[in-house]
Amino acid sequence: MADSHHPNYKKIYFTLLALLVVSVAGPFLGIGWVTLLTAFGIALVKADLVVQNFMHLKWEKRIVKYILGASVALMVLFYGAVAPDVQKHEGRNWTNDAAAAAVARGIPGSHAEVAHEEAAPAAAPEGHAADSAAPPAAPAAPAGFDAAGAYATTCATCHGPAGGGDGPAAAALNPKPANFSDPAFWSSRSEAELHKAIREGGASVGRSATMPAWGSIYDDAKATALVAHLRTFRK
Repeated sequence: MADSHHPNYKKIYFTLLALLVVSVAGPFLGIGWVTLLTAFGIALVKADLVVQNFMHLKWEKRIVKYILGASVALMVLFYGAVAPDVQKHEGRNWTNDAAAAAVARGIPGSHAEVAHEEAAPAAAPEGHAADSAAPPAAPAAPAGFDAAGAYATTCATCHGPAGGGDGPAAAALNPKPANFSDPAFWSSRSEAELHKAIREGGASVGRSATMPAWGSIYDDAKATALVAHLRTFRK
């Protein structure tokens, strides 16, 4: 970069200041295209002034501009690749069950059936288990489905290999994971509630939100098989 280049920083500063005033005042007109132009168009102009002059890109070698352009292109590609996972609830080959359930719970007057199902556990008397309530009707678990293996893969990290709520990750969780070996746990839970918690997450039954939803990998039949496996831990 040549040392002879000296931008008029004062002129650039006042230009940026004027553009800032325009970009702030534009939305007050209530005209859509003016708002877009002042919000994004002027922002690009201001960014170009800063990059070209304060960062001296105007006098750098061409390779530096290529590197900057490639970096911006990579950021755009990265955003386009990961944004659907953050901003949407489902895609071509995936679904975010926990996010969809959270939205359903947070919109009054909509998804009435979901709201009714989530309110059902609270209707039972305190300390009384609705053990007579059957889990959602589901066909037998698919042949070859290993409930014990599935538990070891997705549940044991928090709930422990023997269901004691003492898995490796339990120390960092508050509240602590459920202890499936404790008779008191089974006296206050129904199989229907456990089935729903597995499929839709702990928050869907009024429990801990740290319990994720596994509905995208465990259908009704597999969730029912997992509930049956959890009962084997009861002492």
